[in-house]
Amino acid sequence: QLARHRPFRVAQGGRRSAMRVAAQSGAAAGQAPVITKRVHFKGDSAFSFAPIINGCWQLAGGHGREVYDGIQEKLEAHAAAGLTSFDTADIYGPSEEILGQWQRAHVAAGGAPVQVFTKYVPNIFQQRPTPSNVEAAIRRSLNKLQVDKLDLVQMHWWEYGIPGMTDAALALADCQAKGLIRHVGTTNMDTAALDAIVSAGVPVVVNQVQFSLLDRRPLNGMVQYCSERGIKLFTYGSVGGGLLSDKYVQEPKQGLFGFGGSKYPPVDLNTSSLKMYWNVTKQFGGQELWRELLAALKAVADKHGVSVANVALRWVMQQGDGQTVCPIVGLRGTAHIADNARVLALTLDDSDLAAIDAVLARSTGPTGDCYSFERGN
Repeated sequence: QLARHRPFRVAQGGRRSAMRVAAQSGAAAGQAPVITKRVHFKGDSAFSFAPIINGCWQLAGGHGREVYDGIQEKLEAHAAAGLTSFDTADIYGPSEEILGQWQRAHVAAGGAPVQVFTKYVPNIFQQRPTPSNVEAAIRRSLNKLQVDKLDLVQMHWWEYGIPGMTDAALALADCQAKGLIRHVGTTNMDTAALDAIVSAGVPVVVNQVQFSLLDRRPLNGMVQYCSERGIKLFTYGSVGGGLLSDKYVQEPKQGLFGFGGSKYPPVDLNTSSLKMYWNVTKQFGGQELWRELLAALKAVADKHGVSVANVALRWVMQQGDGQTVCPIVGLRGTAHIADNARVLALTLDDSDLAAIDAVLARSTGPTGDCYSFERGN
């Protein structure tokens, strides 16, 4: 169910007011160092984006009312820190409208260029997409985001058994040719589906998938496929909704008189993200193995003077050729901006990777290709 939300209003007072918001936001974020590193899609050196992307799924609801509080300041703080790229979707509740209103005010105030990546997620169970309704959906996103051209549209297809996937992707390519879209991508495609779309002639520049230490399914072919073709991977869930963070690093408590084994307090699954990634954690090997992984990550983090989340993000970024993966980090507040910036200065060495691999070797899943069990495979 989509979140109910208050109408979003930009700050009044034009350029001066908006720039004051940006300055206040930078202070709130702990004066995070400005990220200057940029990434390019293949074949387009004129368009660049941040190596860590701000995820806006949280704006779809299920993450608490506080997500919407001060949202303009939160967005501005991320942009001011060089985290200028935002990922949303046409099904993320009010997310596109919020980003559109903020982006308009940000540009009017003379802010640095920002990039907004959206998705096309057709309800294929009710209606098969046609070129005309694909274009209509794109124009709705243009209207909500208040732009003349969408930076990136990533297509999702719920069920491979329903025909029309490749035709819908080609319709997006037609919208690109008309100047409505700059880049075309996909999301939650497995390797075979992505190859079918690419082989049909769709110029895919990115596939967005779940990828983390808890869910390593992209290593079963997807990372290699994309690395060989210059296709980026945007990865969500790379810190497991917070499960791969210092918050959950703790020693087990022994049962009474040593009986009953090690005990951990129950995990409060109070957001949609935590609920989803806890299911992944159970497939990974359950609470005990997850806690062992956290202990290994903590040791690596302490060695480098960084956080557990930093290590988790850096691990996915170093997979493949080290240039393919760009993680998405959920945008809820500004507290983690400075911490996320430290990821770019971190490199995991062979001993770090070996210590992590020792735990991963005992993992039981998830298995298969990207988004396999979510589709019932």
